[in-house]
Amino acid sequence: MSQGGTSSSRAKPIAPLDLAAERAFLGPALEGALARVLASGQFVLGPEVERIERSMAELSRAKHGIGVGSGTDALVLGLLALGVQRGDEVVTSPFTFFASAGAIAWIGAIPRLADVEEGTGLLDPRTAERAITPSTRCILPVHLYGQMVDMRAFRALADSRGIVLFEDAAQSHGAARDGVACGELGDACAYSFYPTKNLGAAGEGGLVATSHADVAEKVRRLRDHGSPEKYRHAFVGTNSRLHAFQGAVLNVKFPHLPAWNARRAELARRYDRAFASLSEVRPLVRAPEATHVYHQYTVRIVGRIGRDAVLFGLKERGILAAVHYPLPVHLQEAARGWGYGPGDFPIAERLARQVLCLPIHPFLSFEDQERVIAAVRDLAAGR
Repeated sequence: MSQGGTSSSRAKPIAPLDLAAERAFLGPALEGALARVLASGQFVLGPEVERIERSMAELSRAKHGIGVGSGTDALVLGLLALGVQRGDEVVTSPFTFFASAGAIAWIGAIPRLADVEEGTGLLDPRTAERAITPSTRCILPVHLYGQMVDMRAFRALADSRGIVLFEDAAQSHGAARDGVACGELGDACAYSFYPTKNLGAAGEGGLVATSHADVAEKVRRLRDHGSPEKYRHAFVGTNSRLHAFQGAVLNVKFPHLPAWNARRAELARRYDRAFASLSEVRPLVRAPEATHVYHQYTVRIVGRIGRDAVLFGLKERGILAAVHYPLPVHLQEAARGWGYGPGDFPIAERLARQVLCLPIHPFLSFEDQERVIAAVRDLAAGR
């Protein structure tokens, strides 16, 4: 795979990801996989889905993988399979994509938010502990931007309080920390296969990984209308079965995930070195002993120029950076009834004003990365 040092037109915009380059690299393998599905006539679940289920379970050091219709479905069905019920509280982060908390509210449970670590943006085990009440049933930490939370601390916390631990790993395929794989210590783990993820499908898709046989069986039934066998329904579920076409796409991409993640980490190290001397541009911290897979490379813009001015300046230079996430969960309109307001989670609110995600993907050339670095340095200096 030719990646580093390749030439590119300076007039060409630099995007946060390049699915066209990924598609070209994979070549005819995708067409071959999709043709096999067409010939098989097995379009929902089937061997292709079973294969990615096994691969993701192995990656997570879990015993079971259950493919579902989306990352959000993985959260919803995982919560239900873990026994979270209407009125139960679930502790999670205010600094994440809304689906993390939205899935909790969707099943009638109550999101209990706790502030994050300023250096990493990850849910802080100490603030999470203070958010636990007698009504808390589950902790849902989010592995943000490709970096895992301190799962050993969260496992100990959940065990001490007799509650379940559910990992949101939508952005962290292949991540690890302190010798623990993403998905290994949680009672269950939710993945997304949205096309922009480190391992993305050609549409929607998700998966729940777990080592608990009863949880796995419950998710399998929930994704198929609560059915243990055709035309028998033990409880009310839904239709959230991963399609065979998506399984086939994921199976083609899965063997490349380690190399793609390694390339992201290499690009991140180059960014780190480039910004080390800039007081206005502060990369989020990589935790010690963490295998960060850099779904996003995120910096905090803390200088007088301001994050939004840098974002606009990059766009003017043909560099498409992004902000994940500009408004914390507790300040969203949909969260008004949850009992929170401005100032309740000051670190999350500060990060939402400061964070900027720079282009990073396995096909980003060093030349284009240098363009990004030079532009950020110039803008931070007011040029």
